[in-house]
Parts: sequence; structure tokens; C-alpha cells
Amino acid sequence: MKKLIGVLLIMLVVFQFYLTRTPALTNKISLKDASLYQGDLVLINKQTEIQENPHNLGKIPKVATETHNEADLLVQQHVGTALRQMIRRAGKVGVRHFQINSAYRSGKLQQQLYEGYGADFALPAGHSEHQTGLSVDLGSTRGKMSQSKEGRWLAKNAHKFGFIIRYPKGKEAVTGISFEPWHIRYVGLPHSHKMYEEDWVLEEYIAYLKQENAYKMKIADQTYFVQYTKQRSIRIPDTPLFQVSGTNEHGFIVTSRLKQE
Repeated sequence: MKKLIGVLLIMLVVFQFYLTRTPALTNKISLKDASLYQGDLVLINKQTEIQENPHNLGKIPKVATETHNEADLLVQQHVGTALRQMIRRAGKVGVRHFQINSAYRSGKLQQQLYEGYGADFALPAGHSEHQTGLSVDLGSTRGKMSQSKEGRWLAKNAHKFGFIIRYPKGKEAVTGISFEPWHIRYVGLPHSHKMYEEDWVLEEYIAYLKQENAYKMKIADQTYFVQYTKQRSIRIPDTPLFQVSGTNEHGFIVTSRLKQE
């Protein structure tokens, strides 16, 4: 009898854990028209090539940097908004000497850089995140990013605005790229927080989602529910606020913002 009670208690704990981890999935959505090759979480690296060009490029909004050609630089529009918010927040704590060195690059420009400077400087066309309009290279006018106040602030705070340091130190074996403290990539919330907390790069994060399929995360007053699927339809929580991103591989990541409890 004691053993039976013990088993029932364990089952109850597991069931309660499952309930807290998984909200009611009452809304079925179609992914029939979603692209596997578009979205904030597309994976681009030496092995995985870009398949579609970005559709919503725009000029980087005016921000308080020391960049002189800022008006000529392009990113996806929502990335520019997040970048401006991040740099303004840094300025409020005295971190003001950012410069924007690079943003979106066409395939033609990327190939020219690769052929002109070699593999130590640039990836070949099709394998650079800069072609997505989701990545920006930030520098400091006060020195190397690895040693500057701007670089240190970025490493600790970029995730709060949806960005990650795409090629961090110690992850070279995973990314195939040496440490680049200046190269930031937009992935959005809560993904940037999750990767920062777990010390994951994008490759590791997508691998985690493939294994776990879903997780729930609260940031400040907002709760998110993230799901991974290979299917062309999925059940999500009852909310109109959700985003779909392809992975540039075989699946989709659906991010729902849950209603306030």
C-alpha cells in the first residue's frame, strides 16, 4: 500500500510539472504557407546555406552611434527597431561609443569580400548571416570590442533586446567560427534569454528544441511558450500573439505570448 501511495504521489508531481510547463493547446493553426527559410531563427552556417533573401529590409534608424555611413546600412526593419532601443539603453548608462561597421550584405557583396580577403575574413556567399538582414557588426571607437566598455556591455545585455553574440568564445567547435564579440544576431525573445541563460549558441538551441519540442519561459511580466514542429499544422495556446519562424532545415519554431494570468 505504501508503495502504491508513493507511486501515485510521484505521478501527481509529474502531472503538475507537465501542467505548469504546457498550457492548454486549444488553438490550431496552419503552417501551410509558412516558409522554412524565413524568420528570426533561421540557421545559417558553414553547412547550411541561405535559401531565400529577406523581404522587409529597411535603413537602420538613426541611433546615437559614431557611425558616419549609418544611413546606407540595411537590416530587417524590426531588427533596426531593437538595435536602436539597445543602443539608447546603453547610452543611458554611459556606454556611448558604438559604431556600426556592417549590416545586411547582398550575395554579390559577400562573395566579393570572400574572394578579396579570404576565408579568415569572410564566409562565401550563401553562408553568411549578414545576407539575412538579422546580423550587425558593432564596434567601439575606444578600442577592440573584446577589451572595450562597449564590448563588455554588449556581452551582458544584448540578450535583453533579442540579440545574441553569435560567435562567442569557447563555442568555436560548434559554430566553426572564431570568437567575434562584435557580431550580433537578432533571434527575438524569449530565445535570446534562453540561450544566454544556458550558454548556448543557435545550433545548440535548435538541437534542444528538436529534442524537447516545447518549453515555457517568463521574462518580467510576459510569459512565452515555444514549440518546435515538423508538421504543417500545430496546436498552440489560446492567444492571437504568436510568431512562426522556419529553421532553414526541416522544422518550424512557433513562439506564443501567453495571456496574463
